[in-house]
Amino acid sequence: SLYRRALPGMNAAAVGLVVAAVFSLYDKARSNSPFPDWAVAIGMLGFIFVEVFKGPAPIAIAAGGVLGIIGYALKIKWVL
Repeated sequence: SLYRRALPGMNAAAVGLVVAAVFSLYDKARSNSPFPDWAVAIGMLGFIFVEVFKGPAPIAIAAGGVLGIIGYALKIKWVL
């Protein structure tokens, strides 16, 4: 049927939109954060927690918020 033939194209379009959203969020985190490297590291840790260790997403979000507040309070700057 027409739907079955169109499904792979719709799937590819959805994946492309998700990838574009990830890069957009990454760019905004890097440009708007007072500590951009720390913000990206927190995002990566949250992703690893949810995807690799199968942790609950609400815990990852709450932990990311706490880590962000700690990083802001300590004014952490990474030197690469």
